[in-house]
Amino acid sequence: MRRKDREITDRDSIIRILGECKVMRLGMCLDNIPYVTPVNFGYEITEKGFVFYFHCAQEGKRLDIISQNPNVFIEIDNGGEITEAEKACGYSCDYKSVMAQGIARIITDSDEMKHALSMLMRHQTGLDFTFEDNDLEGVTVCAVTASEITAKARITKN
Repeated sequence: MRRKDREITDRDSIIRILGECKVMRLGMCLDNIPYVTPVNFGYEITEKGFVFYFHCAQEGKRLDIISQNPNVFIEIDNGGEITEAEKACGYSCDYKSVMAQGIARIITDSDEMKHALSMLMRHQTGLDFTFEDNDLEGVTVCAVTASEITAKARITKN
């Protein structure tokens, strides 16, 4: 990371940033053509590290790409806030962001799908939900196990 003064390495701080964010941008690539899509997400920390979950339809470009190239990159941020200055070049942005490189996989086990959806809903709503087998019809659930995660922030206002 070039700006070491903005780097966040503390796991609890990374978790706080994730708690402020609801949308993850999922970057994929197939045949040297990048594809990025925003998705709602949930996550948990396992013995393998950070695992991010998202859901989608049972067919589509996202799944086509993941099935051929599971290497993905995710970006999550709090939306940022412009900081003003007297001159144009003095303007900037306060932000908090998390980025991760990882491997995506389509979850096929129904119990694991239910767990992933529970993590997603807990993150999005703060509530705990349970899912039945019929709730899984028409949905695909994916997991991204992060092999590398970084976080960064620029904060000038309290």
